[in-house]
Amino acid sequence: MDNENMQMRQDMGPLILNESMNFEKKCIFIAIPKTGTTSIRSQLGQKGTPLIGNPHLNIMQVRDSLYVYFLKMALAQNKGFPTKSVPSNKDVHSQANKIFHSFFKFSAVRNPWARTVSLYMRREGVETQGKIAFEKFCKNHLYASDTCLHPTLHHNQLDWLCDESGQCIMDYVYKLENFDQATKEIAERTNGVLQLSSNKTNHNPLSLAHSYRDLYTDETRKLIAKRFEKDIDYFKYTF
Repeated sequence: MDNENMQMRQDMGPLILNESMNFEKKCIFIAIPKTGTTSIRSQLGQKGTPLIGNPHLNIMQVRDSLYVYFLKMALAQNKGFPTKSVPSNKDVHSQANKIFHSFFKFSAVRNPWARTVSLYMRREGVETQGKIAFEKFCKNHLYASDTCLHPTLHHNQLDWLCDESGQCIMDYVYKLENFDQATKEIAERTNGVLQLSSNKTNHNPLSLAHSYRDLYTDETRKLIAKRFEKDIDYFKYTF
């Protein structure tokens, strides 16, 4: 690495894995789009250059990227002879597994009908409001990450939170609608380490998500109910 590139790397800050990880607070936050994630990420974010820039990784992607992160951090670190302090590949795997299983893993979900309206009215990502009618949007809204710059093709919000067997492996999942109560429970579960507040970051004042019911017809309400049935049943949401 030449001096210019080295200086650029230093200016960008230390390497971090992703916005989902906070090593100081020992937590993993899975940011499902349009569930109030910007506010939480702004409070948990660590300064540095992310190994993976997508802020909306699912829990399995975080688990798998931890090994890559610690491997990268271990490379080119030998500065003496004989070699003694460089970790083996087994050590790197062990470190990644230990971090993943010991950190507090949490996330937020949102009423699928309200979230659909929020995705439709978003001002970033792939904007659809003003280009197609809401009814047409509902008919073509197939994935929970539709209109995102980083689509993951998850059918439901729950898909961000499950392992390969379909089992939710998060320590805590709260509903955005119950955020105030959730912050108290998160503080209790982490012995006061995580003190979160509602900053309403990235809030769209023109969004009608708070009055989402007004946008639905009987047909579009049923469309969303069928398409996101897994979320609705698992998290006990109603229209």
